[in-house]
Amino acid sequence: MGSTAIQHPMLDSAETIAETLLAFERGTLDPAQFDHRLHLCVAWSYLQRDGFPEGAVRFRQDLQRYVAKVGAASKYHETITWAYLVMLNEERCLRASPGESFDEMIQRRPELLDHRNGPIARLYSKAQLESAEARRVFMFPVI
Repeated sequence: MGSTAIQHPMLDSAETIAETLLAFERGTLDPAQFDHRLHLCVAWSYLQRDGFPEGAVRFRQDLQRYVAKVGAASKYHETITWAYLVMLNEERCLRASPGESFDEMIQRRPELLDHRNGPIARLYSKAQLESAEARRVFMFPVI
């Protein structure tokens, strides 16, 4: 996946990451810029800053507030949000060095960037992810 080597313009320094987090929290971040990579980076930043579960809960709340503010509340998905938060936290706790950047982590786990065929798609059936229940409530994968 070639996109792992490309630096996201909003993630090129600690300063721009801090600005991005502030814009996200205020709901002023341009939705066109809030792609999957940036979603993950923001979540990683919350986990690095606040730990788990506090950072995960805060990210989820801010994400729900953000999508409501930008008119995209219907895109929020509880199961996908929590699944990625748990996977990111696993990386942070088990494999990352203290203070590791998002880009360093994603070099190790580039499959997290593959929203269509990555770990979420392998863990969950399409039917389960498309269900109203999975959008509303975190669900474990059906085995």
